[in-house]
Amino acid sequence: MDFISVLIIILGIAVLAVLLWCSMKFKEILLAFGRIEVRENAYREKLDKKGNVSATAEQKVSYDRKKLEENREEYNKRYSFYVVASQLISLFPLLGIFGTVLGLVTSDLADIDSLVAGLSQALWTTFWGLVCAIILKAVDAILPGKLVNDIDARFDTVDSAIERLSLETIIKEAQ
Repeated sequence: MDFISVLIIILGIAVLAVLLWCSMKFKEILLAFGRIEVRENAYREKLDKKGNVSATAEQKVSYDRKKLEENREEYNKRYSFYVVASQLISLFPLLGIFGTVLGLVTSDLADIDSLVAGLSQALWTTFWGLVCAIILKAVDAILPGKLVNDIDARFDTVDSAIERLSLETIIKEAQ
């Protein structure tokens, strides 16, 4: 096996390891949303104008903003690793093409054995570049890519709920 093929395989394993590590960390961040949401049960009794007791029970949801920001900070740290690994996937076909060109350029066109060896290197580097790119792109789409979308959706949901609760508090205080 030639140098470029070995480089492609080693780099592919490294990128796969980073993607799997990011997936584990993103899963932890997604699970942390359960600790951010705080549910409070409220039971109130009050007298109406006729002197009757009216009872209300409600469940109020609030969010621990400190934990939310810690979770967001952790996500931002891990996301940068994910972006780098995700961007490196596009290098694998290019490395395969580089190996193809290198295999053809370094072969002696007058010597059939040298030409066959160059073609062999060219095809193997293209093969390994494409195999790594396909596998890594599939892993990226299934694991960390989906988790990133889920986390972004959760942050949007929590942020809009906090904004809505803040507006409700402001309106109540103004009345």
